[in-house]
Amino acid sequence: MIRLFSPAPDDRIRHLQIETLFKHAPTIYAANYLNSCLIVLVMWHGGVDYVTLGFWLFAMLSLVTSRVVFTRRYWMDPQRDVRLDYWLRLFTSTTILSGLMWGLAGILFYVPENGTYGAFLLVVLLGIGAGATTFLSPHLPTFISYFSALMVPLIVRVFMVGDLPNMILSGMMVIYLMVFILLARNVNEIYLESILLRFDNLELVDKLTQDKETAEKANLAKSKFLAAASHDLRQPLHALTLLSGALVERTESEENRNIVEKIRAAVLALENLFNALLDISKLDSGVMQPCIEEFAISKVFQRIDNDHRPEAELKGLVFKTGDCANITVLSDSILLERMLRNFVTNAVRYTETGSVSLECHETGKYVNIIVRDTGIGIPQEMQEKIFDEYFQLDNKGEGRSKGLGLGLAIVARIARMLNHEVLLKSTAGHGSVFRVRVPRGEGQVALAEKARQTEIVVQHQDLQDLKVLLIDDELAFLDALNVLLSGWNCEVMLAGSVEEARIAMWSHDVEPDAIIADYRLRDNVGGPDAIKAIEAIVGHKVPAILITGDLEVTASQVEQDGYRILYKPVQPARLRAFLKHVQRQKMGVETTGVA
Repeated sequence: MIRLFSPAPDDRIRHLQIETLFKHAPTIYAANYLNSCLIVLVMWHGGVDYVTLGFWLFAMLSLVTSRVVFTRRYWMDPQRDVRLDYWLRLFTSTTILSGLMWGLAGILFYVPENGTYGAFLLVVLLGIGAGATTFLSPHLPTFISYFSALMVPLIVRVFMVGDLPNMILSGMMVIYLMVFILLARNVNEIYLESILLRFDNLELVDKLTQDKETAEKANLAKSKFLAAASHDLRQPLHALTLLSGALVERTESEENRNIVEKIRAAVLALENLFNALLDISKLDSGVMQPCIEEFAISKVFQRIDNDHRPEAELKGLVFKTGDCANITVLSDSILLERMLRNFVTNAVRYTETGSVSLECHETGKYVNIIVRDTGIGIPQEMQEKIFDEYFQLDNKGEGRSKGLGLGLAIVARIARMLNHEVLLKSTAGHGSVFRVRVPRGEGQVALAEKARQTEIVVQHQDLQDLKVLLIDDELAFLDALNVLLSGWNCEVMLAGSVEEARIAMWSHDVEPDAIIADYRLRDNVGGPDAIKAIEAIVGHKVPAILITGDLEVTASQVEQDGYRILYKPVQPARLRAFLKHVQRQKMGVETTGVA
């Protein structure tokens, strides 16, 4: 229970009390102007001395006018908040004077012999007192002083008439005085309670705001740290992925191969969890910003088909990819691909029999990209929850083999960022359909040849006589790439810079058939610049691919130079697909791009 009468109200309460009084002041002054003139007009014909009426009206109007002037001074005073006592004393004292003037009118103008005029005077004065309850009760001492100054002289005047009716009337006015003082006290308590509740609410809001800002800052700091550190955090995982891929192909014993496959599966699971956490951090921290451009959706479909078809067919599923040749969309190619990959990953993961398909259809100014499966489906009551963080469908007792439940949370964030509508239609036990609505490109891209789907075959393939130049300033990753590519019978040249690459080519007396370079090298040298320098040395373009752990680097930044980009940790199959493409070009075989 809040105590309403504090023995020493703090300045905040006093400030609001005084401000409320001055806000009500214009209404009080207008009422005083009007009522004083009306009383004089009526009493002019009620037998009251004209001189008395004139002096009283002049004094009342002068007082009200002076109050108007100092009220204007109050609102113009830049230091009124530090001169609270001065302005309260001034307001209270002039209010008491106003009450005395009305009380004086009761003494001078009450005419008991003329019942009509006396009744009029009583009604006006009692009405003025009742109105003061509303306007002056925020500061109880001011109201009591004013109301007493108004009523006591009138009560005395009526009592002094001496007859029984007037004596009873004066007694009733005493009761009226007490009742309205009690009423004003109650109004004042309500007013003070509302002020205290207001302050309590403001303090609570401030505290909640501070707590919220503190939590948001902590979360943002965490997200920014992970986003900023993503490159360094991806490096060891990148090397581990390459080495585990090389180990799989070099293990001949069936027993050992099973162990290595389990290691590789664990590395892949770690990669998926790591990528999900970093993607969430980048999206939450605002580090990841979309780069909207027009591109052929068939390229995205081809990369997804290359990566997910083997996994789907290993489960005995039919993996279908629609023919979207010449269809372009306006979006961020990397982020849109991330959305579609998450849909396809879930479709393959939760489908045991049947098929998974990736389709696209033009509808007016939009392209609908659809991922359809015949999996377990999603119950109606869970269809909104699946886009929440860490929510997983039917993953009881399976540890983290099905991820952290961040895939669709990432989709939701990216969809909001790109302003792409995502629709879901699903029935439990009958599969799901995810639809992404993307703006269609202004024109159609004339592809050099019709896009077709190319499988990445990860069995042992002969890449003999393919000369590959590796440029990376991290020795551990050069070693990992060297082990992997040497296992594919490639002739590998290692370099940490352009100068080392030149020396490696001179010592081997060969020109590279392909270049694999890190996007950022030592001494602030970019991978694209290093590749161009090598091309300048050999005198012609060289098929090249860039590897980076920085998701802010977009494909459009390197594709305009004719290079491709892969994001760490890189799956060995993606590198093999690129090198097979280079080998076919070297052999003069027409092929579409992969990787």
